Amino acid sequence: MKSSSTRRGVLRAAAATAVGVGGVGTATAATDYDYLDPVFTTADLSVREGPGTGYARTAVADERTGGRVYEGPESAGGYDWWKVNFSGDSDNEPVTGWVAGDWLTAASFACPMTGTVTDTYWACRPLGGCSRYHRAVDIAGGGGTPVTAAAGGTAEHRYDDGGYGNWLLIYHGNGWKTGYGHLSSFAVADGGTVQRGDTVAYEGSTGAGSGPHLDFQVWDPNWSKRRSHFDDGESVVEGAGVPREFF
Repeated sequence: MKSSSTRRGVLRAAAATAVGVGGVGTATAATDYDYLDPVFTTADLSVREGPGTGYARTAVADERTGGRVYEGPESAGGYDWWKVNFSGDSDNEPVTGWVAGDWLTAASFACPMTGTVTDTYWACRPLGGCSRYHRAVDIAGGGGTPVTAAAGGTAEHRYDDGGYGNWLLIYHGNGWKTGYGHLSSFAVADGGTVQRGDTVAYEGSTGAGSGPHLDFQVWDPNWSKRRSHFDDGESVVEGAGVPREFF
């Protein structure tokens, strides 16, 4: 997903140069994935119609493009190939195809909602000023979109009248937490156990915000918010890997 104006960019047509077809990149150790495992790319990576370089290239997924595994592995040309559903961006829809697994890696968390990224980590607050910075990712799906757990853990209901509104925290058992703000309602009991991909809430506009969206946060064991690498305008897919290794 390549562009001159962003680090991650757009899904490009087959004229691009990318790893998995020649070119250079940092390969990762071979990994086995299960169905719907969240992953992301470690270099610009060709997306093909089938498992091998003999198949047509339909797109190029930029470095740090999140996806979820559908099929594989299939061995061809010295690579293990995986069929992955990748998130898109402001110029291209999400795409599904086969990629060489050497340039995939497992993601710590999965994207909790399908929609469009409307604000990123480090964006200025308030809008038009810069007295503070946004320490989360905003995803808009039009209101009422199901929100799913980014990883398994224990859910906790909260309410923040001046900020997140209906707010859900999920404790993941290793000191890490994920937060979900501005929810219209909860779909899991307070204290309930969830697995990655379970519906836990619904997108809303409670608290302080401008229209329905999800405010998604990643908290480390010291209760500091950590950056998730998304770009404005990305068309993200629920269950695709959040493109960063947090632990």
